[in-house]
Amino acid sequence: MLAFLLDPTALSGPDGADSHMHPTRLRLISVATRLFQQRGYHAIGLSEILALSETPKGSLYHHFPGGKPELAEACVGRIADSSLHAIDQLSASGIDIIGFLRSLSDVTAAWLERTDWLDGSLLAVIGQEQGGANGPLSEAVRIAYQRIEMRLARWLMAEGVAVVRARDMSATIIAAQEGALVLARSRHDAAPVRLVTDMLCIMVERG
Repeated sequence: MLAFLLDPTALSGPDGADSHMHPTRLRLISVATRLFQQRGYHAIGLSEILALSETPKGSLYHHFPGGKPELAEACVGRIADSSLHAIDQLSASGIDIIGFLRSLSDVTAAWLERTDWLDGSLLAVIGQEQGGANGPLSEAVRIAYQRIEMRLARWLMAEGVAVVRARDMSATIIAAQEGALVLARSRHDAAPVRLVTDMLCIMVERG
């Protein structure tokens, strides 16, 4: 799984995607994201989010008039925005896709161990819970994945990969990393993440 999809807090600094967000709004999104990652959307109530974020109910509804569903959509949107921000920064730094995948593998493995295997991918957790639903939250997850896939594909195309192949490879990278994360969490072992990364790097090398 792409590490910035797991933990977007690293992008909350002065140059990050969150730099202009209202502190209360950011705090609510950060707390809700962590709770949803750990236990899913349906298992978390607003009272728990309010308590952990130390936010009055009125403030929550000021920032999110639609309540919990709107907050969850904002969490999903933040993950997507943070992901695009990270991809743009990394691609601009001169790193290639293989270096990107290797670095993310290391960061993801360390993140899983640091969180004691409790936190999963927000997009995957919510997406699986929503199943075949056609509501706004399900649509937000679909759009988030689509945006990330398109940005990765653009990076691959910049490295000389043909358009259709780049799109297929981008989708494969995300799908494989998501599956690896599920296995890693269930086993309490980061080996699936590293194995998938090795296979993805071979795929990229072959173009």
